[in-house]
Amino acid sequence: MANVDTYGSVIATNGRTIPILNAATTEATEDEILTNATWTGAAQNLGTYADQMGNFVVGSGVWKCETGPTWNYVRSAGKVKLVLPMCSNKGAGSNGLPASVPYPKRLDSGDSLIAMANATSVRTFALAVACSNGEYHVFEYTATGASSGQGHELLSVVTSQGIGTTLQGRTITHWYAVNGNNTTQLTSDLMLLDGAGIAVASVSPTASAGDSAIVFQSVGPRGVRVHLNSKVVYTTNA
Repeated sequence: MANVDTYGSVIATNGRTIPILNAATTEATEDEILTNATWTGAAQNLGTYADQMGNFVVGSGVWKCETGPTWNYVRSAGKVKLVLPMCSNKGAGSNGLPASVPYPKRLDSGDSLIAMANATSVRTFALAVACSNGEYHVFEYTATGASSGQGHELLSVVTSQGIGTTLQGRTITHWYAVNGNNTTQLTSDLMLLDGAGIAVASVSPTASAGDSAIVFQSVGPRGVRVHLNSKVVYTTNA
């Protein structure tokens, strides 16, 4: 896989800004995005630099990818603390960015911005969610052919468990989805199923390398509750 430029800004609720950069992000591989040494003195871990600034509470931001983004999240003590809006920097993909996050989060020393850039040969579909309790999470699935049954199920990028096991009892209030390179193979939007396999909510994915900003959108007027046997799935014909 190729190495690509990825960069952006993490912005506090009081307007302070941390520029971020990884000029050699490996496509289709989990990678860490550090601060941009041009304006931060040295390439540092995001949380460590933010901690030096004191009480850095993220209110908005963006992670941009030279080709197309798959997902990103701030990892804190092995868990997902925060997810940023993102985009491809092709065309008009960065219009409207940076954008707000649903629930502001304070960065602590050691918090890492982890991300995956899309590769044109890889069909990874991703979903980022934010819950009413302030919790964030990211799920993914890489299709290699046509789906069967209820469809391809997305799993946690951290634990490899489904959304029901990961977020049981939470209410999802905001989310966004990215379709990877599945545009011509997709036969559905991303569906959230209840324990009986019935669709209770859906989100249309944004093309990874498209001309649209990838930002959080509200999940109906009251959100949607996750149950133990809930799943997030989509279907493909190839």
